Amino acid sequence: MYISQHSDFILSPLIKILKDGIAASRAIGDGIDSYPMGEYLMQSLFLKMTGAQEQKMKCICWELATHDYDYRYDFLNKKKYGECSTYSSKNGIFNDLIEVIQKVQPSFEPSTLIDIAFLSKIQDHIEQLYSTSNLCIWQNREYVYFISKFRTVLNYRQLNYPIGPVKSYSLFQSALSKRYEEVVYRHRNRCAHNTLSYQVNKPDFSILASADFSYHSYFFRFALIVLIDEIFMALFRKYVSLQN
Repeated sequence: MYISQHSDFILSPLIKILKDGIAASRAIGDGIDSYPMGEYLMQSLFLKMTGAQEQKMKCICWELATHDYDYRYDFLNKKKYGECSTYSSKNGIFNDLIEVIQKVQPSFEPSTLIDIAFLSKIQDHIEQLYSTSNLCIWQNREYVYFISKFRTVLNYRQLNYPIGPVKSYSLFQSALSKRYEEVVYRHRNRCAHNTLSYQVNKPDFSILASADFSYHSYFFRFALIVLIDEIFMALFRKYVSLQN
């Protein structure tokens, strides 16, 4: 029987943090007097979700290192994932998890777990959650833009995992990986290190004026975090099932 100190945490969906925050926000209503709370609440949820995701990444690495001694050596001596906050670190752990699974089941393909139905279920869940929340009232313009674009941004072509022997996989294709770095990672640094206060670390006017800046909303940020979380949970469930 596979024994884990971290499985319950790793398999706890991060979308629950978002659900809890949305549920709590209903107590303050959606009147104009509640609007100043919107940014504060969404930033707090964003930090909780990014922080929890980074801890999950570290826990996954420790789980793999506990049971695979070759991986333990590489993890301790060669891999430099740091805080596990960047796309490259998450992509590295994504490949680590697949590689360990394929040691036990060489025929495993990530596309058997992460397919169009998998993505559609996540998209539907996120859309339903937002539509009944105060978030879409507090930041209605951003919400309307998100609804018009998110199925294009989070489309299955961005999760195009090749079938057959490959040297490595990409968690996201280039467009979505770049979107993660710009929309999630940079904002994570601004909030977590409070650089908005002491560095005036804000996008310049050229970025603010660009059409691309419309993607810099909490709706896209939460969706990307949830998508990454669901992918890693699916792979970790597979890993645990093979250990048993």
